[in-house]
Amino acid sequence: MNNSFALSLFNRFGLYYGMIDSELVLHFENDSICDFLSVKPSLRDVYLTDFFNEAIGLEPEIMRVIKGEKKEFSIRRINRSSEFDIFFNLYFLSHSYRGFPAIVVIRNVTNETLFYHSLQQSRNEIQLLQHELIDKNRDLDMINRELEEKVAIRTKQFNESSDLAKRLFLQTVNSLTYALELRDPYTSGHQQRVAKLASAIAANMGLDEHTVEGIRVAGLLHDIGKIYVPSEFLTKPGELPEEELNVIRTHPRRGFDILRDIEFPWPVASIVLQHHEKIDGSGYPFALEGDEIRLEAKILCVADVVEAMGTNRPYRISPGLDSALEEIKKYRGVKYEPGVVDSCIELFIGKKFNWGDLILQFQ
Repeated sequence: MNNSFALSLFNRFGLYYGMIDSELVLHFENDSICDFLSVKPSLRDVYLTDFFNEAIGLEPEIMRVIKGEKKEFSIRRINRSSEFDIFFNLYFLSHSYRGFPAIVVIRNVTNETLFYHSLQQSRNEIQLLQHELIDKNRDLDMINRELEEKVAIRTKQFNESSDLAKRLFLQTVNSLTYALELRDPYTSGHQQRVAKLASAIAANMGLDEHTVEGIRVAGLLHDIGKIYVPSEFLTKPGELPEEELNVIRTHPRRGFDILRDIEFPWPVASIVLQHHEKIDGSGYPFALEGDEIRLEAKILCVADVVEAMGTNRPYRISPGLDSALEEIKKYRGVKYEPGVVDSCIELFIGKKFNWGDLILQFQ
């Protein structure tokens, strides 16, 4: 990955990183970790446990990552006090970078932790008010009035906290989509169109609003793993050789790795992981079949195929929407879930759907 691009991604998502060698020595590319932790080491390279004393006693697990015996090891919810308290997760990843066998990544979770603590405090205070109501039943009328006022205040605070959580979530989706758009503006537009069609298919099938919204979010992010695919592979005209196709086929797993630690209200990471699976087992990355594949992923798969064939690509002219619909009809019940295919065709035949003027709705 281009160093400046990697650094911009790390900074955008609140991540800081360094490299680890087989002697558990930590090497810095820059001072971002030190600045974040308000630490000024005297040397550029320091022993891991001297810099992160939270890792003391966990060296065997970290060595397994360095040796490639496991992909990841993490220490979560670490609290450091500087001028202000900060909270962060510490990840050790088996990933060759600049000749080092592993990297250590910090994710700043201060805002999420403080939000959680605030929410928990509000819940505890509401529970305390409920106990006071039981203890003071002789003054029931007066206490009820007080309780209603206090609960109203707490409800307002809870709603404000919920609004904060929603904003954080929307910012996460925006940031991930923006990161991909910087690298491949076409892919971002593709994700938006697939998200719109997939959510329309789901709504036409009678799925509940919460599920439809989750499919829309997964659609907006389903190709985020293509961040790791060389752009020349994505825009190259003509048929790709097998080795380049195999690189492109890694993007669902890469997308899953990016999304799995984000606490969405839906199984977004799993939907993204499965969106190229086919019900006959001919898909990837795991050749899943039938009910092994999530319904949301089956919907996303059909929407992806129709959008890909129904719109122009940088390297070829679209074969047309009619050809796209013929494709999913041809493989209905073979590659694609019958109910999903029927719903998609009904949208277009009944003129219930059009691409319209698509803009990113999470702004």
